[in-house]
Amino acid sequence: MVSLRKYFSRLNPDASVKISDKALIASFTDDRTFPYLVSFPRTGSHWLRMLMELYFEKPSLVRAFFYKDAVDFTCYHHHDEDLTLSGRDNVIYLYRNPVDTVYSQLRYYKQKTDDEQKIREWSCLYGRHLQKWLLNERCPDRKTVLTYEGLSTDLHNEFSKLVAHFGQTLDAGRLDDVASQVSKASLKKRTSHDKQVVNTSESYARERDSFRSLYTAIIFSEIYSVTAELEEFLVAG
Repeated sequence: MVSLRKYFSRLNPDASVKISDKALIASFTDDRTFPYLVSFPRTGSHWLRMLMELYFEKPSLVRAFFYKDAVDFTCYHHHDEDLTLSGRDNVIYLYRNPVDTVYSQLRYYKQKTDDEQKIREWSCLYGRHLQKWLLNERCPDRKTVLTYEGLSTDLHNEFSKLVAHFGQTLDAGRLDDVASQVSKASLKKRTSHDKQVVNTSESYARERDSFRSLYTAIIFSEIYSVTAELEEFLVAG
């Protein structure tokens, strides 16, 4: 087996590594049926990718958290922030409650969480992202939709959809073992490439609760202004 260590940008021993070799990446992504994991930023993809990597024993492109000498990959992760990604036949789409997503975006970019214009801008952008990937992109090979809330409250049920996407049945015991290894603390350690990926402070959660009470109605109004069809997929409040 050929080692791929030369393809990785080294960080500290506990941290993840970036897969940066363009030829290696293209050898997978040039196949339009190779799975893509699509998620708007701040919707839980780091956590999901770590769970996937441990469960399937191979990482996703373009970041490895545990299997840093991998020669095979589950999928390619793409945020599609500019809504230009197209032509993929095989997609896993992860989304999250828009209110928490917008709050997290504001905090990540150090924008004021009471800036109503920014709140509306982020809401509308996320609404278009949801419209594209929940409603418009058909993905003729297969498409599986996951929610962050589903993973958080009923991991077995939600993760079983992902396992089925890869033609397997869920090993519940294995998933429990994997989940026990992916705490917020371990997530923070392995995302040292970006210190803002995980925020565990009590003040963050407290301020998010206040944000929800003030801006939920505005955010959902902007989301539904993109298309009312999204009401089927979202729970307000």
